[in-house]
Amino acid sequence: MRKYLKTILASVLLGFTTSAGAINHDALVQYASSLKGLKKEQLKQALHELMRQKDVLDYGSGKHNTWYGFWYTDRDPKTSECINRYSDRKFYFGSTNIGRRIDGMNIEHSFPKSWWGGVENDAWCDLYNLYPSDSKANSDKSNYIMGVVTQVKSTAGEGYDKVGSGYANGQLVRMWEPGDRFKGEFSRSYMYMATTYQDLNFTSEGVHQLVNGAYPTLQKWSSDLFRQWSRNDRVDSMEVARNNAVAKLQQNRNLYIDFPNLCEYVWGDSMEVAFNPETSLSTASDDGRYMSVTTEPGENPDEPQVGPQNYIFVKTTTAPEAGKRYILVVDNGGQLMAANTVAAGRKYDYLKTTNVTEQAGKIALSANDAVFMLEQSAGGYYIKDSQGRYFYQDGSHKNFNVVTDVTKASEWTVEPKGDGTFDITTTDAHFTIQYSTQYKSFGAYADPQAGALYPMLYVEDAEATGISAVMTGTVTDEAVYSLQGIRQPSGVRLQPGIYVRGGRKFIVR
Repeated sequence: MRKYLKTILASVLLGFTTSAGAINHDALVQYASSLKGLKKEQLKQALHELMRQKDVLDYGSGKHNTWYGFWYTDRDPKTSECINRYSDRKFYFGSTNIGRRIDGMNIEHSFPKSWWGGVENDAWCDLYNLYPSDSKANSDKSNYIMGVVTQVKSTAGEGYDKVGSGYANGQLVRMWEPGDRFKGEFSRSYMYMATTYQDLNFTSEGVHQLVNGAYPTLQKWSSDLFRQWSRNDRVDSMEVARNNAVAKLQQNRNLYIDFPNLCEYVWGDSMEVAFNPETSLSTASDDGRYMSVTTEPGENPDEPQVGPQNYIFVKTTTAPEAGKRYILVVDNGGQLMAANTVAAGRKYDYLKTTNVTEQAGKIALSANDAVFMLEQSAGGYYIKDSQGRYFYQDGSHKNFNVVTDVTKASEWTVEPKGDGTFDITTTDAHFTIQYSTQYKSFGAYADPQAGALYPMLYVEDAEATGISAVMTGTVTDEAVYSLQGIRQPSGVRLQPGIYVRGGRKFIVR
C-alpha cells in the first residue's frame, strides 16, 4: 500500500504554483530546467527522469484513492458532472463522501495495464493515464490500441469513441478512436506514458502501439498520428486545469501539456533542435503565446518573434465572391464559434468548432483548419478546405465527406437569408449546412432542423492579414514553417494555406 503524502493537500506544487494550482512560466522553467539544450532521445530520457518522480494515489474508491483524485481532476465544479471523455452518457458526483465510486462508471486505463503485464505499479495508478469512463465504453474499448478506426464495430455517441479495426504499420488490428475534441488530450496522455514508463516491458496488444526500449518507445506510426492529433486538437483550459489538479495530487507534471510543441523535439520535425524551456511556447498561467497569440517562427519554430494573429476576417451579408477565403461562424448564446474542417487523415465527419471573438467588427483567427475557399462551379460554388480537399455530401448521411478530386465534389448554393446568416445548400439533394446546438457541431441536413443555427460568413481582409505574396510550388532549402510553427520538409509540394519564410507570411493557393 503506497504511503499517502499529506503534502498533496498543500496549496502549492513543489513550492512554486499559484494558490489556484496553476503554474507560472518562471516556475515551469525551473521545474523543466534539466531539459535545456537536449535533443531527441537525450531529451526523452531527461523527461523520463523528471516525470517519473511522483507520489501516486492508491487505486480504487475511498479517501485518498483514485476516485478521490477524480473529484478534483474530472468534476465540473458548477454542476458536479463527472467529465466523461469516452461516451455521451452523463454521470454526476454525489455532494458528500468524496472518493466514492459513481455507479455505472469505471476507472479506465487509457493506456491499458495489460500492455505491461498487469503489474500493479505506478503506471497502474497514475492519474495522467486514468480517466473516469462509463462501464460499457470501458468494456468496448478493451485493451485495444488507439488509432484511426476504418472499420467501425460500435460507437459511444456522436463525437465520442469508435471501436473496431484500423491499420497499424499496414496491419489491420483491433483499435479504438477517441472523439475529435479529445484526440489531442489522449495523445498527450499516451506520449506522457510512453516517456514516463519507457522502462516497462510492453506486450499483448501494446506491441502494435509501442516498441520496447528507451527510444523511441512509440511506434513511428503512433508518434506521427499523436503529433498530428496534438496539433489539430490543441491544449485547452480544461486540459490545463486537469494537469494542474493532477500535479497537486502527484507532484509531477505532464510536460507534453505544459509545452505543447515538446513532442516535435522528441519525435517530430525539431529533433535536431535543442529544446529550451525558457523560450518554448507554454500553457503557463502568465504565458499567453500558445493559448491566445499566434507567432511567426524563426529558424527554431519554438523560439518565435511574437506577431499579430494570422488571419483577419470581417462579416459579410452579401453573396460571396469566388476565390476568396471565408469562415463559417455561428452565435450560440453569445459565444461565436467557427467551423473547422474534417480532421486530417479522415474522409468524413461532422465539423467541430473553434471559439472566436469579434472585436471592432473583425475576427482574428489563428486556426488554419477553420478557413475555407469558395471556388466557382457551374451551379454555385465548391467549398475547399485549407488542406486542398473539397466537401462532398453523399445524400444519405448528415456529415461531410472530403475529396481531393473536384469532379466528385458537391456544388453548393450560398444565399443571404436577410438576418445576417446564409443558406448554404447542395444543388442536387438540397442538404443544408446548420450548427446543432445539441451535438455542438455543423452537419448537413436534408430537412432544416428546428433550433439549429444557420452560419454567418466572414470574409478575409487580406490587407489586414498581411499576406506578402501568393505562391505555388514546393519548399526550397530556405526554412518554411506552417502557422503552427511546424517546419515543412524540403522538396515537398505545399498544401494550400499560409506559411512563413524568412519572417514573412505568404499564401499558397
